[in-house]
Amino acid sequence: MIGLIERLLEHPAVYAAWQAPFVARKFAPVERQIRDQPIRRVLDVGCGPGTNTARFEHADYIGIDINERYLTIARSKYHGRFIQADLAHADISSLGRFDTIIVNSLLHHLPDSAVAHILRQLPQLLEPDGRVHVLELVLPERPSLAKLMARLDRGQYPRSVGDWRGLFVAHFDPVLIEPYQVGGGLWAMVYLQGQTKACASP
Repeated sequence: MIGLIERLLEHPAVYAAWQAPFVARKFAPVERQIRDQPIRRVLDVGCGPGTNTARFEHADYIGIDINERYLTIARSKYHGRFIQADLAHADISSLGRFDTIIVNSLLHHLPDSAVAHILRQLPQLLEPDGRVHVLELVLPERPSLAKLMARLDRGQYPRSVGDWRGLFVAHFDPVLIEPYQVGGGLWAMVYLQGQTKACASP
């Protein structure tokens, strides 16, 4: 049954329909932080079928995803540049500088080594005043519906808030780390906002 669900969610229309009721709530912590900020250039890491793209229609937007079917949908609906790449291995250092980098629900699909590969590249892509915004699935410590849903998720690597924090602060100075819930407790999430480490080389 889980395998069937995973195959269905590979189809862009099914994935979009599944996500639609929760998109705004999942993105809400980021929206609160950027609402009054001038957004110039955005990198959306793991953009899917353009889930967040409409929010940045007035910015110079680049979305990256491994799923070409998702990207075909995104290109048909939105302006911007969409790149197919396996982010677990790709070198994205040549994309330039961004004031806003979004990583929305990608990293729980990847092991620690791949997460580190992605996160270590992002600081060099940030403008000096830029911010990275990560939204991720949490595996709660105590038995709960949210823990069950995390176990059933397509992503095989949901992590505790503490584990997400550890992976994040290895590469960024944290500005905000905020656990929250989506879907009336169906999913436990964490929002991590960061900036380039103060000791990082220019």
